[in-house]
Parts: sequence; structure tokens; C-alpha cells
Amino acid sequence: MQTPDNRPPAGVFVLGDLWLWPGFAVSRPAQAQLMVADVHLGKAASFRAQGVPVPEQVTQESLDRLSALIEASQASALIVLGDLVHDSRGLSLLLPLWLSWRQQHPQIEVKLVLGNHDLKSPSAALARALPGVLMLQAPYADQALYLAHEADSLLDDSLPEITGRDAMPVSGLCGHEHPVVSIPDPVLAKRIRRPCFYLDDRRILHLPAFGSFTGGHPIRLDRCERLFVDVFASVEELSPRALRQRQAKFR
Repeated sequence: MQTPDNRPPAGVFVLGDLWLWPGFAVSRPAQAQLMVADVHLGKAASFRAQGVPVPEQVTQESLDRLSALIEASQASALIVLGDLVHDSRGLSLLLPLWLSWRQQHPQIEVKLVLGNHDLKSPSAALARALPGVLMLQAPYADQALYLAHEADSLLDDSLPEITGRDAMPVSGLCGHEHPVVSIPDPVLAKRIRRPCFYLDDRRILHLPAFGSFTGGHPIRLDRCERLFVDVFASVEELSPRALRQRQAKFR
């Protein structure tokens, strides 16, 4: 929960007007918004339809985690930066879970900036499976911040400058990459792989995948201006340069 004097709870990293939450989410307290990327609802059902044994509770677990973060951040709006769903195979089983979740949060405004996996489903089928979701094309400008699923959508030189963000460390947010980082642990004599946020040289903040069954892709540290690692109970900033040196020494 936010503290009474509007300070972030323990473990939350403050980056300008954004709060980076353990559990793979970003909030903007001034706008009462919570933002996540790459939820991939229905992925487990899609895999089961293809004969791959995956536990049924994966989608419910992701929704439960969303509920916890909405309560903790006191958000009145949820913005998903693409890939809220995985593909059309999982849509048929998604509706009752989604309706049940929406009943728990009837006042929450939900926006989806469409991602490549969302676009695999016909728009009508997507709307039927996710009633009450406002579907948006990227890039989407919301409250002086550009939002997209893929970073390339935010690199168009024809996009107008958003006034008022020059002093802010972040100009836009995206998902898509499922970024993770490998951290050497000499005590355990192994590398620990953790989801991360990273800020690139265009001031675009890349979010980790939110879904419980999504996997991750190692980032290139030379692309990171700043790096923020989810270490279970907190988000901690690590120096990309120092981490590269640690990785080079840890063989």
C-alpha cells in the first residue's frame, strides 16, 4: 500500500514520476495508473490445446498478481503495454476468468496498447473475450508519456515532442522484449537470472514481462543507460558497466 504521506512503500524504486514495483509493474501515482506489459493471458490454455501439459492455474495466478498490485498502488486505471493475451487458441477459456476478475475491479479503467500477440486474434474475438477493455494502437500518448508495445514504435522521428517531460528521466514505456539479466553469485557459484527494467539511450523504459508463464530474454548491457533489477522483494538499480565487469570475471 502507498504510505499516508504518499511516499513509496519499501522495495519500490522511484524514477522521476514513475514507481517501479517488485512484481514487474510501473505506476504513476499522480495519475493513479498501473502499467504492465506482456501478460499473455490464455497462454497455458493455448499450449494445452497443442498437447503441451501446462497447469491450468497459470492465468488465474497472473490475474491475482494484478489484483494485488492494483490494491497496493491504489490505481484507478490499468494500462497494458501489449500482449495482454497470447493467441486465439486460449480466448475461449479466458472469458469466464476475465469476467470474474472484472467483477472484483468494476471501477478500474483498462486500456490495452495492442501488441503483436494481441493482433494474432481477430479484433471481434478479442473484444468478446475481454469486454470492457479499450483497445489502442501504438504509439499512444497518455498524460504526457508515450506508450507502445515495441520500442521501434517510439523511435519515429515524426512523433511530436511531448511538452513537460524534458526534465523527466523517462520519455516512453514499452514491453515486448521480456528482459532478464544474469547476475553472478559467487556464494552460490552460479548466475541468478532475474527480470529487469532498463532505460535505453532514447529514455525509453523497457518493462519485464508480467505473465506467470512467459520466460525471458537476456538483455545486452551495452544498450542500457540504467538498469533496475527485480530482486523479489524490491527493485534495485545496478550499474550496467559494473555488472558487465562482474560477468566477465565470473566464468
